[in-house]
Amino acid sequence: MRKKLGEMLVQSGSIDPFQLESALAHQRKWGGPLGRAFVYLGFMDERALLSALGEQLGVSCVSLWDKPIPRDVLALVSEKLARSRKVIPVARLREHRRGPLVVALANPGDLSVVDELAFATGLDIRPVIAAEGELEQAIERYYGGGGFHARPDAIDLPEDTSPLRGLTRSVGVGPGSLLQ
Repeated sequence: MRKKLGEMLVQSGSIDPFQLESALAHQRKWGGPLGRAFVYLGFMDERALLSALGEQLGVSCVSLWDKPIPRDVLALVSEKLARSRKVIPVARLREHRRGPLVVALANPGDLSVVDELAFATGLDIRPVIAAEGELEQAIERYYGGGGFHARPDAIDLPEDTSPLRGLTRSVGVGPGSLLQ
């Protein structure tokens, strides 16, 4: 059974029990991951948090700031998949025919993303943890600035299926109408 992050951090001396209680109260009030509360409240920096999360999940922590990624490795994951899942391949190991492909994610515990990557690439996936901001910048740096970029706080709305959808044109409330 996996240890809880807060308990791990208290046992390691990274935070004290009062800080854990404060972060838990913050999380109850505002939601979001507990680790984000530790960083937001200034109890630890993001790099220390990522290291602790990596230890908790049993994955390595990687910095993408100065990590060169070969083009042939980048080509294994489409730009669309990298952007939509906020992942970036960092290395292909030749342990066997199916890889593994080392992929940086903000949440390597998200098995649906890991499975999607394995299906899309045909390779075994070895997840590593990276800071979300570093992932976004690495995706921009390696895949380029082309393509559609939604705001991070944007939401996807379903297609308008209202029966009144086309009504504005037929009533004359469009460009060049008298009702403008």
